[in-house]
Amino acid sequence: MHSADLLGLAPFILLASGGLAVLMLGVWPRRVSTRTLMAVTLAFLLLAAAATLFWEVPREVGGMLVIDDLSRLFTLLFALGSAAIVLLSHGYAPTRDEIREEYLSLLLLATLGMTLLVASRHLLSAFIGLEILAVPLYALVAWRPARDGAIEGGVKYAVLAGLAAAFFLYGIALAYAGTGTLDLVALGAAGTGERLLPIAVTLILVGAGFKLALVPFHMWAPDIYQAAPTPVTALFASIAKAAVLVFLIRLLSLQLPQIWEALLPLLWGLALISMVVGNLLALRQQNLKRLLAYSSIAHLGYVLVALAAGTSLGQDAAVYYAVAYAIMNLGAFAVVAALARPGFGRGELEEYRGLGRRQPVLGLAMGVCLLALAGLPPTAGFMAKLLAFGAAVEAGHTLLAVIAVINTALAFFYYLRIMMVFYGLGAPLRDVTPPTKGTFAVVIITSLLVIGLGIFPEWLLKAY
Repeated sequence: MHSADLLGLAPFILLASGGLAVLMLGVWPRRVSTRTLMAVTLAFLLLAAAATLFWEVPREVGGMLVIDDLSRLFTLLFALGSAAIVLLSHGYAPTRDEIREEYLSLLLLATLGMTLLVASRHLLSAFIGLEILAVPLYALVAWRPARDGAIEGGVKYAVLAGLAAAFFLYGIALAYAGTGTLDLVALGAAGTGERLLPIAVTLILVGAGFKLALVPFHMWAPDIYQAAPTPVTALFASIAKAAVLVFLIRLLSLQLPQIWEALLPLLWGLALISMVVGNLLALRQQNLKRLLAYSSIAHLGYVLVALAAGTSLGQDAAVYYAVAYAIMNLGAFAVVAALARPGFGRGELEEYRGLGRRQPVLGLAMGVCLLALAGLPPTAGFMAKLLAFGAAVEAGHTLLAVIAVINTALAFFYYLRIMMVFYGLGAPLRDVTPPTKGTFAVVIITSLLVIGLGIFPEWLLKAY
């Protein structure tokens, strides 16, 4: 293997080595402190992020991975996002004493799965990345067994993830049966002339739909979001879903454009029902995490609006939306994690009443993230929707764009309801204390990024 190939594999090697190193430190004869374990974890994540800056792009590695601007951007996002999850986990009071080597090792391995997924140019490596991401998430959902619904949530996610893997593998089998290859470039050369290929890609899309919680594969999401510890929910709601989104973008728009065109009606339908169902179900929620889960389903519908355009502008809009989506949700759940304390309750919306007045920084950060999720300027959420809906109009899908705008207006209701609760009058929250420095840093940085990418979108649009 050439030295350039080893450099291309450096982020993956660092993440895999970090997962093993943290695990070994945890069983060292002399007890290693939790603070040291977290410092080592952060060091490996930051080294992996730094290694992407030395990538030679574009470049293929071993015929399985492709190193390009897209994989560089999202590998950097995943490494830094996972570092943010580590900081949130340390500040998350119910689990502070439980963040040990197993938890941190699983987080590093999940990050490895995300990076493999977005860099895959071969269906086999994509499946491996998807499973390396999924398996740690089973355990992380049920990390605190005493938590109400934790075991149920872990088992539910394991069953549905297994079903998603079955669809994905069936799609891979049909693709190989029809073309004799699993290489995405070779599959793209086969085009629509091979009748099994559109069916195979449809099955892969169904498997990815389960992972993304697109309607009608969405019923697990609210239960998992509520059952998991809040930092794990932040992982689910932000970078983990962004990884699957980027794989779909690479699969459909970059490698299989002919199949993309054939599947546009299916993407159109998935976008429509995900937007409508996600927003309508969010209107009825009284639990904040469940509300944000249904909100995420609607946002994934907006991403599909961009992909359903079937143009290069739609592809760029989908990539921009994936980044904005990850940052907006990470910021919102960082605030939720900062407020989670023993005895806080089940996270019902009313339990957050008055937060914006008593914790101004957290309230302001939540306000910024909610404005971004609602799609108001000058946030990244506004620019993401503008690009997505503009791509749909340019492609002649005016009706879909109009429906998306109506759904955006509908979403204002429940985002405004959260804002009114955060700044409303009411009894003081129980045991509300200032966040840790790490959590505070995540809250501030995500809020600044949400505004910065909205005002200067070219920062991101020129990065891929």
